[in-house]
Amino acid sequence: MRAFFVHLTVLGVAVVFAPSVVEATPPDVFGYGARHQALGMTGVSFSNDYEAVFANPAGLARAERSGISLGLQAASFELTLDGDDFDLEAYRGSTIGFHLPLPFGGALENVLTLGAGFYTPANTVLRTDIIFAETPQWALLARTQSVNLAIGLGIDLGKLVPGLRLGIGVSALATITGRLIVTLDEANSFNSLTETQLLVSYNPIVGVTYDTGDWKIGLVYREEVRSDIDLDIIVEGLPVALPRINITATPQYDPHTLAAEVAWQATPNLMAALHLTYRRWSAWPGLVGKSTESSFFPVAPDMRDTISPRLAIEYVGGRRNTEGALRFGYSYEMTPSPPAAMAAGRDSEGQPREGVMLPRRLLDSDRHILTGGFGMAYHVPDSPAVIRLDAFGQLHRVVERTHDIPAVDGGASNMVTSGWIVAGGWTGAIEW
Repeated sequence: MRAFFVHLTVLGVAVVFAPSVVEATPPDVFGYGARHQALGMTGVSFSNDYEAVFANPAGLARAERSGISLGLQAASFELTLDGDDFDLEAYRGSTIGFHLPLPFGGALENVLTLGAGFYTPANTVLRTDIIFAETPQWALLARTQSVNLAIGLGIDLGKLVPGLRLGIGVSALATITGRLIVTLDEANSFNSLTETQLLVSYNPIVGVTYDTGDWKIGLVYREEVRSDIDLDIIVEGLPVALPRINITATPQYDPHTLAAEVAWQATPNLMAALHLTYRRWSAWPGLVGKSTESSFFPVAPDMRDTISPRLAIEYVGGRRNTEGALRFGYSYEMTPSPPAAMAAGRDSEGQPREGVMLPRRLLDSDRHILTGGFGMAYHVPDSPAVIRLDAFGQLHRVVERTHDIPAVDGGASNMVTSGWIVAGGWTGAIEW
């Protein structure tokens, strides 16, 4: 616990004094946007600014003003393996977001709103560590090192059906392909040439919301988002021909997701929300593929689909030109990963190898997440401008878990994992 509080202090200093501007975090791990990260990663039913591009693009159609947001966030991982600290690189990232009602006239007046959010980790476009499956690794919690872009369009259909809004959008991630050519020249010296391309994959987001009186209902679908690395290693000029080696990895993966939410405006000042998220983790192919045409696949990750319940409460009060908000939330994130254990090896076709059992040490566990934060808004007198500041904090308890396999260095007892994650950040915005 002493180390935990040290990490908490360091996190606070990093958030306050980090030199970059911006906002948001890897959405599937921590949420998207300071308000919704404070509200237990909810927002499918009530989002109303650029944060809706991930939560539910239909919420963009609620925006009454244009706005631009800048923010910063960070997280520290305090994980343990058999009572010893397990190093997992902390992350710090920044974002910029905007929402813009489109000034059309006629039938499209006050109908369309465009929004976007751009997240980038510090000093990285895309990063992964390719680790053998038998090495202990927190594969699902290490998905924070990739640029992410989300764009959405909200459509207000209130002229046809009062309270109905639709939204469409895309989420984009960086993908790297290329080749490394190694040659042996006449002087028996090795030379290498690296050629890489940074590509982008686009994945749709579709949502709907319906407001009726004090109730808001939202539903959103997000297609699988994955960031791949595909690198060919070609060796030429040797007396003996060597096979082409292909390094493939999936460092960033968010599964197919379906989320539903209901929000109740109990009073003009108090809102409560109940949320369920379904994730199709069973489609995850794993971190690493095979390296040659005839080589074996790593053991299958055998992930299972999950359902995560979330709830949130927000209280808003105001006086004169100033508003303040207090926010609290809770989320239960079920792990899709089975305990680390011996698993069936796979051949070059991906089929089980009879009688061959290999270690699989993917570490993960259920998480209880407590969230909180505050927001302040100042309405500039005699002007439509509004200045906003939002901040959030998250405390993740990684539940202790006993696995079905000892650690790499042997021992009579099986691996035991547990830990904490602390995250926090802020967002500044101006609307007009």
